[in-house]
Amino acid sequence: MNDDELQKLQVASEVDCEGELCPGPVLKSMEALGAVQSGEIVVLRTDIQVATENVKVAVETGGLAQVEGVRHAEGIYYMYMRKL
Repeated sequence: MNDDELQKLQVASEVDCEGELCPGPVLKSMEALGAVQSGEIVVLRTDIQVATENVKVAVETGGLAQVEGVRHAEGIYYMYMRKL
């Protein structure tokens, strides 16, 4: 999905992990995904690009979510995850 499509998704939950190193973003993302229904979107906000890679591996390998995409704006990465 492109940035415009990502921004139009209805977000059920947002996880703010700015300034946090892993495993914080992984654990918080997994917790947020556990609190929403299948098909809903959780957005991870982080200023650390490698956190998006770590979270993607964790949630997709664990079968928790599909990453729809990541957009970058003004130093912040927004990763959109759809709960499976």
